[in-house]
Amino acid sequence: EDSCCSDSSTMAESGRTVVPEKDDLLAAIKTIKDANPDFGYGKVHKAVKEGNPMWQVGEDRVKKTISETVVLVDGKPVKALANKEKKLSTHELAKKKTADALKKKKEELKVAPKGTAGGNITGADHRAG
Repeated sequence: EDSCCSDSSTMAESGRTVVPEKDDLLAAIKTIKDANPDFGYGKVHKAVKEGNPMWQVGEDRVKKTISETVVLVDGKPVKALANKEKKLSTHELAKKKTADALKKKKEELKVAPKGTAGGNITGADHRAG
């Protein structure tokens, strides 16, 4: 994935590079994140490559591995660095807010006493029976 020639990749060129197993990559990421919890994807990737110059691993794979992993921060499980709420597009976020507002309004109408605005929206009480 990475074709850039940095100091760590020139060391890897002298021997065979290997693609690390997911468990090995995860262990390396955990060690780095434990020591540097404020590191983002780029710094974690750089540290993984520096610590394992023979590994062939791209930043995208590091990012994906981190985002799929529950990480403990101060002893509390946190769903990695990726915040699912940020993954919503502006349009999706607006739709969600609108749906939430409509749901709240419907709940308010259900508990409103009869005779108040919105208390009887079907008019079922006025039917002949």
